[in-house]
Amino acid sequence: MDSDTINFTETFPHSMQEALKASLKVFWRLGVHRTSIDDVCRQSGVSYHFLNENFESKEHLYRTAVMWYLDQYGRQLLSEFALHSNPTEALRGALYECIGLFCNKQCEHAKLLSYALAAVNNSDRILISELLSLRRKVYATILMKLNSNKTHLKDTADIPVLARFYITTLRGLASQAADGIPSDELYRVADLSLELLEAYRK
Repeated sequence: MDSDTINFTETFPHSMQEALKASLKVFWRLGVHRTSIDDVCRQSGVSYHFLNENFESKEHLYRTAVMWYLDQYGRQLLSEFALHSNPTEALRGALYECIGLFCNKQCEHAKLLSYALAAVNNSDRILISELLSLRRKVYATILMKLNSNKTHLKDTADIPVLARFYITTLRGLASQAADGIPSDELYRVADLSLELLEAYRK
């Protein structure tokens, strides 16, 4: 199963997506290594028969759930780049989307991604691998957007470094929002970061 080629929303029925989301909550709450399939069934309400029929092992379930979940999150961020031809507005949209996602305490994404950050700190290799894949995809998208507008940027603009700066900014905003920093402060941080790009515009 390849997270770069599968469209999880179209491939998986709603019942499967709900099962994957419920399973992730259990994995990230209890810790992947300490969680059994029985734990997932008992705490998520997903039937053992359903999981046994669709997944070869606990590891298969977890990897599939992580790949599916990060695909949803990544698509929300990347959609902003398709909506805007102006790179500043495209980046603003992605930065604001990230802040809004994490600062909404009622949002399932915010809750699950908070578990994800904790799991990363616990050296969850599957999650780390898939997060790196997502970061590479977002970096490539930012790079492509900047390159497509390089005629509007000064010759002194180092486009790969600018792209790296904004992927780092996204990660920092997500971490700060998950830590409870107020959204109005984070929006100001995002706007401040965009002044750098504006400084390189002709």
